[in-house]
Amino acid sequence: MKNVLAGTFLGALAVVAVAIWTGSVSIDLPWMKVVPEFGEVDVAISLPEEARIVAIEPIALDCRARVHAVVPVEGRREHSLFDRVYRTDTVSLEAIGDVDTCVEGTSATVVHKKDGTTEVVIPGESIMFVRPRVDAVATAQSVVVDKGLAGKVTDAFPWVSDDLGLTPLAYAYAQNVIGGSNCMETAYTVTEGLLVDAYTQQFIDQGADPEKLTVRIDGSPNFVDPEPIEMGDDVFMDIGADDVSCVLSEELGGGSDDERP
Repeated sequence: MKNVLAGTFLGALAVVAVAIWTGSVSIDLPWMKVVPEFGEVDVAISLPEEARIVAIEPIALDCRARVHAVVPVEGRREHSLFDRVYRTDTVSLEAIGDVDTCVEGTSATVVHKKDGTTEVVIPGESIMFVRPRVDAVATAQSVVVDKGLAGKVTDAFPWVSDDLGLTPLAYAYAQNVIGGSNCMETAYTVTEGLLVDAYTQQFIDQGADPEKLTVRIDGSPNFVDPEPIEMGDDVFMDIGADDVSCVLSEELGGGSDDERP
């Protein structure tokens, strides 16, 4: 009986929605401006495949390397009435972004030894990954939003927002993936060498003898995950290392898709 009533109610809603959507009927009642409390909305954001570190370039000053990444993201939002999903909105995109690898300016220790050699020691914990960004313009070209037929029809109801809200969530998700511990640990396998090379060149430029110069990193960075994403109504989404898979592109020494397990 419950299923019959729910089906009948949803059918009636669909008929009214089509009438409003096509313009054959215009209804403006106070109760239509109130969101029904019996409706539910479930949102899910995920990676359909692994994120990729596609390039790492040396940069100046205390930030020694910029990590470029591509993050495919899929979002899904389901609208329900009486425990029945009547509409599913989806978004997919391939986020293009980057994050900087920086070293705290005064952290390196320089030791001049009696034998004439010089050792530069960089504490691992002084290495930070900062300012994760998503290039909104470059990413926008890949954004695909789909409301489905039911979505287009039910947009006619005042209580159904025609702003999916999924796209900004997908951007935020991608940004957290780019700056998250999994991708940064993956990128560090390359940036570690760039940091050593940058400090080596800096001291050579200052007159150090390359034959008597050693640069090393003592320990590892503290790989931390960004703050949880606020999804509204005091609901937050955490993106931990276990939720993300991140690999190096072939150009950076990663395996091809066929070689990955």
